[in-house]
Amino acid sequence: MGLAFSANMIREYYTRSKLEPQVELSESLKKMAVVKNYRYSLTSEFSVDGRKEVISKVNGEKQGSNTHIKGEMVNTPVDIYFIDRTIYNYDQFSNKWLIIDTDKTNSEELLISELKPLSNLQYETVFDVQKVGFEVLDGTDYLIVTCRPTLTSDWLTGMWQDFECQIWIDYQQDLIKKAVLKATNRAVSTTSLKIKVDFKDINDSIIIPLPDLSN
Repeated sequence: MGLAFSANMIREYYTRSKLEPQVELSESLKKMAVVKNYRYSLTSEFSVDGRKEVISKVNGEKQGSNTHIKGEMVNTPVDIYFIDRTIYNYDQFSNKWLIIDTDKTNSEELLISELKPLSNLQYETVFDVQKVGFEVLDGTDYLIVTCRPTLTSDWLTGMWQDFECQIWIDYQQDLIKKAVLKATNRAVSTTSLKIKVDFKDINDSIIIPLPDLSN
C-alpha cells in the first residue's frame, strides 16, 4: 500500500513537472472554444475607489447557442432565456415573460458575459503566461496559470484595459474549470472590473426548452 502510494506520488510529481503553462493554456483555450454544452456560475463586480459593487451573480446553462440564466443583476432577480436569437425575460413586476428580438436591439451585447461566458476566454494574443501552482477541486488536479490577454470582445475592450486572467486548467482533459478576469476602466483608472466564472458538466447532454409563456 505504501509503495503504491509512493509510486502514485512520484508519477504525479513527474507529470506536473513536465507541464508547460503556455502549451497547457493554449490547448485548453482551443478545446473550450468548441465546447457547445455546459453549465456555469458567473459573478461580475465593479470596484470604485476600493468600494465593491456586485453587478451580476447568475447560474447558467448552454445548449449550443441557446442559453438560460437565473440569479440577480444589479440587485434585481433575473430569469432569462436566449433561444434562436430571441430573449425571453421574466418581468417580476408584471409576472409575465417579455420577448425581445435581438436582431432589432443590442440587448444581447449588454449581457455578453452573462450569456456568453466563454467570451472572457476568447483572446487575440496572450502574454506573460505564468504558472501559479496546483489545486485539487472535487478530486481533479488543476494547473493554475495567470496571463495578460488581448480579448476579442469589442464590448470589453472598448471600456476596459490592462486585462489579467487567472485560469484553473484540467490538464488531463485540456478543459478549463474556472477563470477570474480583471481589468481597469479606460476612463477612470480607480475603477476596476472582476468577472469570475466556474464551468461544470462540460459536453454533457443539456436541453433548454422554451419557457412556459402562459404564466
